Amino acid sequence: MSSAPGCKDPALMEQILKQYAADLAVENTAVRVVTRGLSLVGIGVRPILDHFIFRTIHLKERANEFLEMGYERDPAAKVLEHKGHGVEVLRRGCAPAILVEHPHEKSGLDWVAHFGDKKPYAMALRVDDIEEAAFRLEKQSVGFIRPPAGKHGENLREIAALPEVKDGKNAHHLVFVERHAGDQRFYSPDFWIHLPKGTL
Repeated sequence: MSSAPGCKDPALMEQILKQYAADLAVENTAVRVVTRGLSLVGIGVRPILDHFIFRTIHLKERANEFLEMGYERDPAAKVLEHKGHGVEVLRRGCAPAILVEHPHEKSGLDWVAHFGDKKPYAMALRVDDIEEAAFRLEKQSVGFIRPPAGKHGENLREIAALPEVKDGKNAHHLVFVERHAGDQRFYSPDFWIHLPKGTL
């Protein structure tokens, strides 16, 4: 999806971001389970969207879509556990952040070649407690990649659901983010690959 040049309209921006979430729900079981549940209680996904991650080999061009929507680069943003270069963090007020990644590892480049760069690589939702959220979804047959990033009591923790597999490749991810004390950092777009096994 692409916005019109010069699109600064907050309502249109919101509509575009909601459409990204809706498109992911069509393709990803974990996202579909969450969005259906939020819809049933009348909340919807928009209020808890934390960030989207996009992968591309055209970092500048892909970021421009969001800059045209009124987002701004955040050069001071911290991306933890990132092993390569090329992650831009874009912010706009209270809207969900946008991470645009230029992967350097073969697996990331293969992902872009197979799936393209128009749809998000991951959608992250903010939750109060990642263990509780994962536990509730596991009862609905949604699996998670363990261990999560961050330890109990830390201000930033994340956990990713098992991705949908398409054409034998891991497709799009749902991520839960637990933030406290105004922590605005992010983990790497594929943080689950870099975590030491057996840690919590």
